[in-house]
Amino acid sequence: MAVLRRITRPLLATPFVIEGVRTLRRPHPLATGTGSLARHLGAPVDDPLRVVRLNAAVQIGAGGLLALGRLPRTASLVLAASLVPTTLAEHAWWKEEDPRLRKDQFLQFAQRIGLFGALLLGAADTHGKPSAAYRARTATTRSRKKAHRAATRAAGHVHAAIDTVGSGASAAASGTGRAMHSAADSARAKLPHQ
Repeated sequence: MAVLRRITRPLLATPFVIEGVRTLRRPHPLATGTGSLARHLGAPVDDPLRVVRLNAAVQIGAGGLLALGRLPRTASLVLAASLVPTTLAEHAWWKEEDPRLRKDQFLQFAQRIGLFGALLLGAADTHGKPSAAYRARTATTRSRKKAHRAATRAAGHVHAAIDTVGSGASAAASGTGRAMHSAADSARAKLPHQ
């Protein structure tokens, strides 16, 4: 699996790096679509050109990280998030009147959905290691078991100590009782008989 990860990560990152570079070179066509999309969603953008450039820089940076295997889960999530606005701005197939353009845009849109799914898989990939949530649950369970065993051992030691003290006290009392009985017998033996 490690070899597969080394191969697939750069392959998955490549379109984002290429698109980011292309967008930085020619941001104006995408800026128009971004401004239109933002207005349609009710969130007008003051400077769509700046937003497009920022998104392109994010795609290049996160794509580079993913390709190098650095922070791959985070990079995958960032790329997935950056893919949504660019897909909606560039491939709004539902707006096309021409059936041929509509079909081409739909195909591009579907490919982007596939990329989105691959990025989600990349974000969920834990390299065969358990997730952080699983490790936390397991650690909590282990801690509880250790605490229970420690408490059981401590209780056993306390009971043993009590038994030891009780046995010692009983033996001491028994010994004291025998000594007193013996002293009383000795004292009676020394008394004159009548």
